[in-house]
Amino acid sequence: MHDIDHIVWDWNGTLLGDSRALIAATVDAFAECGLPPVTLADYQRHHVQPIPLFYERLAGRSLTGDEQARLAECFLVAYARHRRAVTLTADATVALRRWAAAGRGQSLLSMYPHADLVPLVTTLGVAPFFARIDGSVGADVAHKAPHLARHLELLDLKPDRVLLVGDSVDDARAAAACGVRCLLYHAGDDALHARDHFAGLGVPVIGSLREAVEVALASE
Repeated sequence: MHDIDHIVWDWNGTLLGDSRALIAATVDAFAECGLPPVTLADYQRHHVQPIPLFYERLAGRSLTGDEQARLAECFLVAYARHRRAVTLTADATVALRRWAAAGRGQSLLSMYPHADLVPLVTTLGVAPFFARIDGSVGADVAHKAPHLARHLELLDLKPDRVLLVGDSVDDARAAAACGVRCLLYHAGDDALHARDHFAGLGVPVIGSLREAVEVALASE
């Protein structure tokens, strides 16, 4: 890894330490909808995008459109409740400051709804670090690749000078599709994916966000 000028950061589960909230909200949603109970191990083992497929893997069967809609509704209610206790990942601000101090660019790309994302990033005090903040708009939230391509185009970035730091298989696949490099953050017991999901992706796995910045800076 060398010649990195810009980092595109993922939000949920990466800069925002909300993995436990996401898992707890899913557990609550399945219980509310009368579906089979979900454990942490179940969540990590079956986690996949798009989310409707993930829900079917957790349920062990196909789900109707009404069941998917009800799950999505219950999840949002539960997540709003659990998110009250969520903060930034422990070393997120340190990592952002370190990269900014090196004179490099950074931006934020998330599949979280844009209208909710911007106020949250602003409230948590990290918005000034980013050249651009993009969340999802509309219904096209199955995969990140097209959103990453648009994000890079709007920032006029050269893909071979960009690093994506995320926490999911979909992040790695989006990076590969757009020709940018990638590091995957795995939060250990709090991670959304089982670690073996990252095997075979050809992407380095890191244990902290500060490590991501140091890896990028060491590539000079």
